[in-house]
Amino acid sequence: MSALRTTVRWLMRAAIAIVAVPVVLYLCALAVNWRDQPPNTEALALASPSDETVPDSVNGYVYVLGLGAPRDADPAAIGAERAAWLRRLPPNSERPFISDPHPDSADESERKEPFSGIGMACSDFRNADCVAAIEAATTALPGALAEQRWQIDRYLALLNYRAWHEIASADPRAPLLAGLHGYPRWLFFLDTWLLAAAGDARQVSARLDADLVLWRMALAESDSLVGKEIAARRISEHFDWGNLILRRLPPERRADGVPAAWRKPLTDMERSMRRVFVGEWRHTNDALQSMKTRGPDVQNSLSWYDRFNAAIALPLLQPQASANRDAAVLVKLDALLNVPYPEFKAALARAPELDLRESGVLAVTYNLVGRALMGADRAAYLADYAARVADLEGARRAALLAADLRGLRIPAELAGAMIPLAAVRDPYTGGPYGWTADPATVTFTGLERTTRAQHSFLY
Repeated sequence: MSALRTTVRWLMRAAIAIVAVPVVLYLCALAVNWRDQPPNTEALALASPSDETVPDSVNGYVYVLGLGAPRDADPAAIGAERAAWLRRLPPNSERPFISDPHPDSADESERKEPFSGIGMACSDFRNADCVAAIEAATTALPGALAEQRWQIDRYLALLNYRAWHEIASADPRAPLLAGLHGYPRWLFFLDTWLLAAAGDARQVSARLDADLVLWRMALAESDSLVGKEIAARRISEHFDWGNLILRRLPPERRADGVPAAWRKPLTDMERSMRRVFVGEWRHTNDALQSMKTRGPDVQNSLSWYDRFNAAIALPLLQPQASANRDAAVLVKLDALLNVPYPEFKAALARAPELDLRESGVLAVTYNLVGRALMGADRAAYLADYAARVADLEGARRAALLAADLRGLRIPAELAGAMIPLAAVRDPYTGGPYGWTADPATVTFTGLERTTRAQHSFLY
């Protein structure tokens, strides 16, 4: 009997220890996380409000919000309504969602022939099948584009805008611009290809110039990572399409078709990630502050298990400490990446070092949840976006090199030998651009860590 009592006693002690140890550790963690930090210098600098305002009537971003409006609607008016709706969106996705006043997109005619065949063939501009598909559709294109002229005209109207200011919303359900202008712009490029086939170098040059100017403006003035990414992708697509269009001009008109904007290097403002970093920091800071302060509101929509986890986790979140560290990393990353092109690869390699964190029990315990939420690879992740933007300069030079050699009427069999002699050089290495003979192609390999780092322009 005494043995049984002893066993029960030890089991009770073990059970108490199993419960008590985590409780004691959690209480210690609470003590370590008793206070948040005051804002540091970097956080105060990034939090400084911007006094930049752009009226909706002159804002290209607002016009794009209306590009998907029905055929008989005014894109500018629809865009202004959607911009006002975006400004009213609640700051978090747990609150009731205000319906988009104009959720329907414009009719894209399901990309019927000849558009569907061209779209499939031109998913990779390095494939000569893209050119063959467009040329095979030459007879059908004028009539098909005439039916979609209203969408082309809308995109041409967008090219007249000379201001770009994003309408910010903290709600993650806010619409993105990625798909709103894609189809009208695609039609615009096909229409410009027909102008090239007709030998109209003046209009080809003017149209391509306006398109590149617009998206370079968006690249320079975007305040969000998504906005910068969309602008960079549109510029990359521009050089892909522009190269095909300039190839279609008659040999004697090719030199006249090269847009003036192709000869202008990427500016420091276009390449800079400073505005994006400010926007990313503010968005993250707002999200963390909201998570900390609105905990009880969120818990009403969660299960008892999730509410229990939230009650335990939120005291270990220090939003200002997280914001301070993030601000310090972003300011250092901005300075690290602000180097000449030949030094950029080395700067990218050093970016992960900015995420090194303090060790030790107290350092790890303080802001435990904030450390978990702010990934340890944030600097490297953002640096890759910077590489994507910087690579645009290499793509610009490669596309211009191909266009200029064609303008000089250099045969493809000789162009490969001319490239090492050309003054246009790889911005990172200072060496010549690459060349493949079959098919004849000017190539450039950027520093972005995806397949999109490979840029090729058919000669």
